[in-house]
Amino acid sequence: MPSAAHSVLTALLAAPLLAGSLLAAPLLVASLSGCGDDGHPPTAPADMSIYFDAGDGGRIRRDASSDDGGPFDPDAEVVDGGVRGCHLEGEPLKLATDAIDHSVRLVDVALSGTTFVVAWTDARTAVDDLYVYGWPAAEASGTEHRVTEDYSLTRDAQLGARADGFMVSWVDNLTGSYELYARPLDAMGAPSGPAQRLTNNLLREDSPRVTGLGGPTTMVAWLESDGSGGPSVTYALPLDPTGAAVGTPATATAAPRSPSELTLSRLGTGAALAWNESGSVYLQPLTSAGAMIGLATPINTEANANGSAALALDDTGGGVAFGVRVGGARPEIRMRTVGPTGATRGPEAILTPPPSTGADPTIVAYATGYVVAYRTSAADGTGMIRLVFATYNGEYSSSMDVAETTAIGGAPRIAIAADGRMLIAWMSGDLTSAAVNAAKVVCE
Repeated sequence: MPSAAHSVLTALLAAPLLAGSLLAAPLLVASLSGCGDDGHPPTAPADMSIYFDAGDGGRIRRDASSDDGGPFDPDAEVVDGGVRGCHLEGEPLKLATDAIDHSVRLVDVALSGTTFVVAWTDARTAVDDLYVYGWPAAEASGTEHRVTEDYSLTRDAQLGARADGFMVSWVDNLTGSYELYARPLDAMGAPSGPAQRLTNNLLREDSPRVTGLGGPTTMVAWLESDGSGGPSVTYALPLDPTGAAVGTPATATAAPRSPSELTLSRLGTGAALAWNESGSVYLQPLTSAGAMIGLATPINTEANANGSAALALDDTGGGVAFGVRVGGARPEIRMRTVGPTGATRGPEAILTPPPSTGADPTIVAYATGYVVAYRTSAADGTGMIRLVFATYNGEYSSSMDVAETTAIGGAPRIAIAADGRMLIAWMSGDLTSAAVNAAKVVCE
């Protein structure tokens, strides 16, 4: 199962599903948080399973595949699922409000030891700078730290957890070109060394992503282009504990692939990239030095992906979550599991059955499965930050709402501590302002 946290948290899932009566008839599973997710079974793409309520706390799985290409028996079977009751621990906090630069709606979260860190950029001092908020898992609040302080455009703050702290990476035009930087943070999120410049050229760097590789080592991946809208190339680079480069950047994607936004996660002894390109989600395994292993393979089956993908991987494989546009209109969250080489090992599954909506997912391993954070949207411009729990095969289990928000703001981010506490951070706002929010959820 994905993540060493599984064995620590498995006991949390030993109780029945979230409270609420279950219908005896085999209706499509609805959100157990009472948020109006009831609906009819969706039209299933090839290689997909649909899950039904068994009426006794279990769930029935039926193969909805047109090609029956998944590993599951097409006959119905009863499976266990669900989580115990989950609730907010305290009220959501507003970490920052940015009424100046609202063009970058990006926030990130990581966990090292027992401390969560949230990272973002805002322009509270009239120029963009990078800030982090270190929040111990068992505390009611935390401490903000400023990571950059210069008169330049700072953007795309991303975090990776290390054994003894964190690594944060970002893009900065301090020298007149968009270059990539990294800086180590200690176990509480405070800067613990100087910033390291990782690139030095006239090309444009974008979309940095960071992941821990085990111990003190991290890896950063990013996009490089000429800034004119032409094809982009992905590079990956291991970093030592100070944030300095280990070796030289490795080419991490090959033509004709040209990502516009990345996600990165550890996989096996190396890492893996994922991205959405023209409606197809691709997964590219990498060595520990950042070099490609084979070619990128598509994850979804209908080429209808919308927005960025998300990864939760470890030595044994894991989960890939992504948004799609159903019928070119309704946003929906789906996921698929992969094995240790990145090969798909299960069918594509729906996590937001109609009439639910969902976009901008983030996924993390949780006990014997996964939890996906995403943003819903309504016609009036409002939205909800919602969690959906899934088994290790990607089967829907239950869901809960975290907070009301706006329909725009980008992907929420989530991390989970060993004691079961989750920290979810997200941006909210409109066309003229944005705010950074965070909330803790506890599952008992």
